[in-house]
Amino acid sequence: MSAPGAGHQFPSQEVSWQKRDVLLFANSIGCKADELHFLYELHPNFAVFPTYSLILPFKLTDQEVTDFYARSQGSPIPGVPKFDYRRVVDGQRKLTLLKPLPPSSAGKKFELRNKVIGVYDKGKPGTVVETEQSIVDETGEVYSKTVSSNFFVAQGNWGGPKGPSTVSYAPPEGRKPDAVHVIQSTLETAHLYRLNGDYNPLHATPEPGQQMGFGGIIIHGLFSWNSAAHGILRELGGSDPKNLKEFQARFASPVRPGDKLTTEIWRMGIVQDGFEEVRFVTKNDKDKVVLSNGRCLLKVVGPKSKLPRIPQLASGCRIPSIGLRSKHSSSWTDAQKNNIQTQSGERILGPERIPDHVQLKVNPEGNIGNFGPFWLRENCQCAKCIHPDTKQRAIDTFSMPLNVRARNVEYDTGGAKIEWSDGHIGDYPFDWLLPHQEHTSLNRNLVKPEPMSFRPMRSLVPGQSSPKVSYEKVMSEDRYLFEWLDKIYSWGFCFVEGIPINPESTQALIERIAFIRHTHYGGFWDFTADLTFKDTAYTNEFLGSHTDNTYFTDPARLQLFHLLSHTDGDGGENLLVDGFKAAQIMQEENPEGLATLASTKHPFHTSGNEDTCIQPVTQARVLETHPEFGYLYQVRWNNYDRAPKSDWSIREQYQWYEAARHWDEIIKRPEMEIWTQFKPGTAIIFDNWRILHGRSEFTGKRRMCGGYVNNDDFISRFRLLKFGREKVLQNLGNFRASPDNPNYFI
Repeated sequence: MSAPGAGHQFPSQEVSWQKRDVLLFANSIGCKADELHFLYELHPNFAVFPTYSLILPFKLTDQEVTDFYARSQGSPIPGVPKFDYRRVVDGQRKLTLLKPLPPSSAGKKFELRNKVIGVYDKGKPGTVVETEQSIVDETGEVYSKTVSSNFFVAQGNWGGPKGPSTVSYAPPEGRKPDAVHVIQSTLETAHLYRLNGDYNPLHATPEPGQQMGFGGIIIHGLFSWNSAAHGILRELGGSDPKNLKEFQARFASPVRPGDKLTTEIWRMGIVQDGFEEVRFVTKNDKDKVVLSNGRCLLKVVGPKSKLPRIPQLASGCRIPSIGLRSKHSSSWTDAQKNNIQTQSGERILGPERIPDHVQLKVNPEGNIGNFGPFWLRENCQCAKCIHPDTKQRAIDTFSMPLNVRARNVEYDTGGAKIEWSDGHIGDYPFDWLLPHQEHTSLNRNLVKPEPMSFRPMRSLVPGQSSPKVSYEKVMSEDRYLFEWLDKIYSWGFCFVEGIPINPESTQALIERIAFIRHTHYGGFWDFTADLTFKDTAYTNEFLGSHTDNTYFTDPARLQLFHLLSHTDGDGGENLLVDGFKAAQIMQEENPEGLATLASTKHPFHTSGNEDTCIQPVTQARVLETHPEFGYLYQVRWNNYDRAPKSDWSIREQYQWYEAARHWDEIIKRPEMEIWTQFKPGTAIIFDNWRILHGRSEFTGKRRMCGGYVNNDDFISRFRLLKFGREKVLQNLGNFRASPDNPNYFI
């Protein structure tokens, strides 16, 4: 059901203007003597100041003073009360310029078309009437469109809808403006401006303002609005009227005669069809905001932006990682631990260095959404960034520069295409942008680090032999089964030697522990790299270190692989990385980053096959600590399967990406990587909650088999073999942190 009054069309009204009207307007908003093309009718480039069309709904065709209250009554709006126009003030204006007005309307007919967008009951404070006003010539060509909000003071509580929330365009926090414009009003400013055609007595005599609670005369809101537009066009747009495409601001508080108005202006660095987004705020000399939500689209020709410089690289050069050591050095330097930097040497997470949002249309109707630039770049939906078959991330997030910027945005009927500073052209369909726009507070507190504890464990060091057991022994007696499970729990992995080279024996080995977990991949696996299941594991491509099942609410605890054959090729070395050891190192080098990974939750998914789209019931942390015992018990890390997260602020995004970048660097250190070559007859089993695994690229045909075991089944078997059934039963429900407590072993 539509809102009351929505869609109501007022009768069209003729509008006209002369050159003297254009000259008066330019003078009244502060145009300077060096802008003669606005102030002198014989100037070869004489032009109408681009926001002049906002005056025409007041002026219409008149060259004489009019009765503001009588004219404002207009025709009633169906379904809403009749409002008192003696108590109305401007709320907000958004002007879109489609074609410049000629210096005079002589020789053509123009009309004002005015329709109601909505009428919103704001309760005791009053009512907002939102309209769209278009200036159209006799051929039907539209020159400008203005969305206006008028606020009828103390005229609410009539039972109407509250109205939609508005998009906020706050200036960037902690960054100095790129330009500043100052205009000093006088006691006569409102008297001059009203000659444009807005003869509201509120701006000429004190009585209306006293009755409305303003204390006396206030200056037209549109004076502040238009003078800010002039200031921005002058400071950044070269005073060229063709350089302004869109301008909007909200009237935040009244301006009184004699106030000095300062407009602070920020370039946002986002360019769309040659027009850059610019934000601004206007304050009086008491530092009170009088214009908020200021935003315009401008062709910038003025001062350089204070945005961080993006280094230009020679063609073919690879953009290096930011603030990270070489892969072959042994650890982070103190400078890297304490001051992660951009390529230009600037700390990315200092409040003044957090990049500004990329603002994009999220649907064909033009609604705007906020997106963090690095988040948007890493979540590009093109076929190079998202594997077309597996739907997994196909790029290395952490090889991209943290200070990546959008250089240009273009739209088609399907969505947005962004040219990024790293040279990539990103693809973002509207159907994807709409649900992924940022939707959380921008002022959430950042995480304070707390020391992480670790359970007793053993980690392999260079030169040390890997843990291993005999297949024959494991299958023969429970004491050897316990030895096997104890090595898995202590080391995180274990090799099993002497397995008959057939899938049946391998399946029996897994079932020696517990039931094999069934998933969308089936139960026991026996597969080749044929993409039967749309997952990178079913290819012959390189696989970076990761844990499996991040997309399950309860990831499998154990995973076993046995190579049955590898013919007509080579490669495919197996990679293991101890995630618990990586967390210990990160706690020493970057405790703040570790705390971030242990507190920020992320969505995951697997969506490769047509009949599968699995996500956990809730988002999950990379590092999970036990709520009773306090130690780290689970690592969930898979950059391939991480889904786009939208419920976080831009500051939280960069905090997490920096922490994840450090984590990624640690797990790629040579001393962290355990490389082994699979061979038939030897299986490897590892703790998927602790050990990250991967593999090198391979050629030829490999046949692998294996399976998963659930956490609860594994831990039940391990505790019973370690402590005996009686002691396990005696400690049911006991969560005391003690190595004598079977439940302490998670």
